[in-house]
Amino acid sequence: MRRRRIKLAGTRILLTGASTGIGRELALQLASEGAELVIAARRADLLEILSQEIAAAGHPRPFPVPTDLSVPGAAAALAAKALEHFGHEIDVVINNAGASLTGAQSRIGDADTARTVYEVNLWTPLAMGAALVPTMLARGKGTIVHVTSTIQSVPLPLLGYYGSSKSALAQATRSLRLELAETPIRVVEVVPGATDTALRDIDELPWKANPPKTLPPVTPKSSAEAIVRGLKRGANRIVYPRYSLVPLEFPAFGRLVARIGGRRVNTRGALDLGHLGDRGTS
Repeated sequence: MRRRRIKLAGTRILLTGASTGIGRELALQLASEGAELVIAARRADLLEILSQEIAAAGHPRPFPVPTDLSVPGAAAALAAKALEHFGHEIDVVINNAGASLTGAQSRIGDADTARTVYEVNLWTPLAMGAALVPTMLARGKGTIVHVTSTIQSVPLPLLGYYGSSKSALAQATRSLRLELAETPIRVVEVVPGATDTALRDIDELPWKANPPKTLPPVTPKSSAEAIVRGLKRGANRIVYPRYSLVPLEFPAFGRLVARIGGRRVNTRGALDLGHLGDRGTS
């Protein structure tokens, strides 16, 4: 599909996971470009603060919708509210909300905490598409953005739920792009690498000693800027930082990194504890 640049001024965007991290910075960046926003996250107070900050800067005030996307059906309800707010004309949906869980799959199994990760990371974006694609097709335009993760190519121990849910979303994104290839709808995958946010998985792993040395994480602001640049130029995949392309394009490298790093994780202790921690919807 030929790249179609997006002029963000006046564009109507539904953004999930907007209260913190990349989502918050993305809301600020999009608003500064003149986009009209519906923003969603669990915490109403953080959404209200963000809305006030954007309005105080002289940009269109976002419409905040407090939503817990770990609840089945919440995504469809959010889409309906956004459509109603925008007069049934949404140009872009950015599925940025994420949830994670650190722990042993052999102990956690399909517990509710594990199912929550999939509800937020996979089922929510798919539900959004089902709710919004018909309207986009009727209007003859639209963009669906799925935020995945570099972890899809680095299968670290104890991060199986987060990694597999993001891998599933990445595969679904590629498939959806082909499904919609003969339509005016654009499908974009955003692949963040190491970013200094609350969902940074390396901080949650139980290391035997010190964590391995890695490249410094990038800031949420720089990630948001990269996403906005990619959307404006019509990219189908936005990877930031750029070195994160290595495990994506050379999966053997990602598996090697996971194998070497995995030896330093206290997996035996995790098997005793089972569930180490979860981080809810952003």
